[in-house]
Amino acid sequence: MIINMASLPSAAAYYTQIKSKWASDYPSSEDIESIWGFYNECGYDDPQSTLKSMLDPITPLKKKRILDYGCDKGLMLDFFCKALDADTKGYGVDINDEAIKTAKRRFPRFSFQVGDGLTIPYDDKYFDVVLVMATMKHVRYEDRDAIYAEINRVADHALVIEADEKEQNVQEMMGWKFYNSNFAEEFDKNFDESVKVVREGGDILGLYKCK
Repeated sequence: MIINMASLPSAAAYYTQIKSKWASDYPSSEDIESIWGFYNECGYDDPQSTLKSMLDPITPLKKKRILDYGCDKGLMLDFFCKALDADTKGYGVDINDEAIKTAKRRFPRFSFQVGDGLTIPYDDKYFDVVLVMATMKHVRYEDRDAIYAEINRVADHALVIEADEKEQNVQEMMGWKFYNSNFAEEFDKNFDESVKVVREGGDILGLYKCK
């Protein structure tokens, strides 16, 4: 069942408070080529091939439904859906309501929702896979258990991408806080088992079976 936000008043207040900052200040990409350019700058040789290959162990998808948790304007969701079967259904959730408005306008064939930062508004095991790309570092340490529980609840697998940090530290940059962790250990702890793990461009990319 979905986590009751009433039991997490401090978390609810925190994510409600930062919603406006995400809508006004987050430097999201306007086109997919700028995303690939960023990956190249980080040290990826061929980011399109690397990311597409991460889902190879679970394709073809059985349910043909994927969710991008922290989808921004829907660009990466569109990329993955195009890389999969033509009838794959895409869903996106993001705390940034302005980004969701853009995503709905640009990709009307997908389903997008504004999220509250802690819950995922879908039924148990609804998705083949949840994409969680550069999202966990924005989640406070004290809220991580709730997020991992929701990801495990709604999906069979999770594809997570984060900076390959080795220790827990909070980094502040341009008014943003990044809650870094040893994500390799964190992912192993919070998912059932690893299916495929790759390191490239200073990142860890992991496909995990959900609990």
